[in-house]
Amino acid sequence: MAPKVSSEGKAPVRATLEVPGGRLEYATAGHGTPVVFVHSVIADSRMWDRELTRYAPGYRTIRYDLRGFGGSSAATSEFSYTADLRALLAHLNAGPAWLVGSSMGGAIAINFALAHPELVRGLVLAAPGLSGGVEPPFDAEEKAALEYDDKKSQEVNQAWTQGDRAAAFERLRELWCSALKGPNLALFRTMVDENAAEVFGDRSAQHAARDPPAEGRLGGVRVPATVLVGDRDNPSMPLFARRVARGIPGARLVKVPGADHLVNLSQPEGFDRALTDALSGTS
Repeated sequence: MAPKVSSEGKAPVRATLEVPGGRLEYATAGHGTPVVFVHSVIADSRMWDRELTRYAPGYRTIRYDLRGFGGSSAATSEFSYTADLRALLAHLNAGPAWLVGSSMGGAIAINFALAHPELVRGLVLAAPGLSGGVEPPFDAEEKAALEYDDKKSQEVNQAWTQGDRAAAFERLRELWCSALKGPNLALFRTMVDENAAEVFGDRSAQHAARDPPAEGRLGGVRVPATVLVGDRDNPSMPLFARRVARGIPGARLVKVPGADHLVNLSQPEGFDRALTDALSGTS
């Protein structure tokens, strides 16, 4: 059963942390085992607003903005996503923690678990990316999905380069978030609009230090891991999800019907079931 929303808890605490070359904005709520939510690069930490308070009655929840997103300053020189997360956990005295990552947030969580296993209690990876990408061989279906992804991504980039912001957003939505509706679609639109320089232009990501490719090192992840993937996501994502789930010893692959790339926003009930099962297993 998913945890109930607290009706009497204090409001989340929002603050900033100075890091080399910049500033991270974060929010915390609750007490107990730390659970850190790492957002996608087609969103910002607001994608976790619901989870921040929903899980606070039983856990110490933490969400933060990656460099250049939300309230965090844009990067202008080299930085490390792994070092930023380590600095935040040290500042909050919050390790070992569960890491819940969406898309590139999942890739960051994987890299962090490989670099700092002593600070990680478990992983929940929603439509995760993978540093270095995935390597051949690919079957015919996987190859077609990757070609579709490349074609549609080029269409997004072309629209943005031509200054057609509305078309760039719509093509992005069609590729990644076709299942969103109502307030969550409006939130997605707002996050993309306000973080457009990062979403479409990789303003800060171009300064990020490159971690070693993770695919060949996934066997080094030694904590419980759950990998989520939706059937309304970019069709290339099941390939990534399967590779991650196969590579991490004992990882569980969970298919979430009706979910797109932002699993928690498109199918919150399915996301909650998977996250609650993961947290209750070893926390």
